[in-house]
Amino acid sequence: MRRSPALKAGALILLFLTVCISGCTQSTAGGDDTGGVTDQHIQALSSDDPDTELAAITWLTQAGEPAVQPIIDSFATGDNKTRIYGAFILQEIGAPAIPPLVAALDSEDTDTRSICGTTLVGMGAPAVPYLLDALERGDSDTQNVKQVLVRIGEPALPALQAAALSPNPTFAAEADALIKSIYFTAKFREDTQNMTAAAA
Repeated sequence: MRRSPALKAGALILLFLTVCISGCTQSTAGGDDTGGVTDQHIQALSSDDPDTELAAITWLTQAGEPAVQPIIDSFATGDNKTRIYGAFILQEIGAPAIPPLVAALDSEDTDTRSICGTTLVGMGAPAVPYLLDALERGDSDTQNVKQVLVRIGEPALPALQAAALSPNPTFAAEADALIKSIYFTAKFREDTQNMTAAAA
């Protein structure tokens, strides 16, 4: 049976609406367009125009968690300004940025590991439970995790003291060693400052 022209037109309209709805859903669900806008704002961090850079910082900070991984990815290829602004934005985003930052301590890129470590140190105590979790599981570069914990220093001590009581003997021993390292580092720093002051 042949379809009437009106029926054919209705079928075409229905097909068009289906394609449109599908495309709109992908766009609002954070498809390539969203990623592209995020990348554009990351590139704008080094635009050399203060207003453009401030607008990019504001947009990325407000974007929150979806901007975290693209910013971390940019550490391997971006310039120093992009990295400095990126680290600042991640600290402003806060808790949602911590797990990806800890995971990035295992990155093959030296700059990424270094910047992520420094960013976690800047976050301080809120990062410690995530770092200890990674240390206990051993799913990140444990040496880098330990270095970050020591650099956080005193704010990490309460969580480390609790971890030193863990029924996991290996993890407890690592926590105890980190506590001693933090105290030793603080004492060394104090002695150095006193020597410098005495020599002045």
